[in-house]
Amino acid sequence: MRKTLFKHGGSYAVDLPAFFVRELGSKTVTVTRENGKIIIEAQSAPETIENEPEFKIFAEVLLSDALKNPAKLKNTEDVWDAEWGSLLKDARRGKK
Repeated sequence: MRKTLFKHGGSYAVDLPAFFVRELGSKTVTVTRENGKIIIEAQSAPETIENEPEFKIFAEVLLSDALKNPAKLKNTEDVWDAEWGSLLKDARRGKK
């Protein structure tokens, strides 16, 4: 099937047949380029920051800094304000 890209705001888009989308089972996709091809794949799991390639590097740098400078570490209760507490009420904050 040959399709033409069209301008959509500051991006380009392509019309996909409805049955393509129905067969994907998701309206969220990942778009990648590989060997001169544009690949559209159904997003199998919810996208999270942990899935980003840069997250691993960020976490390693954070851990490395914490291990090198333990005196800089703070108790979460001292830096965690009420807004963050309500936003992340289900997150573990160093308590068991």
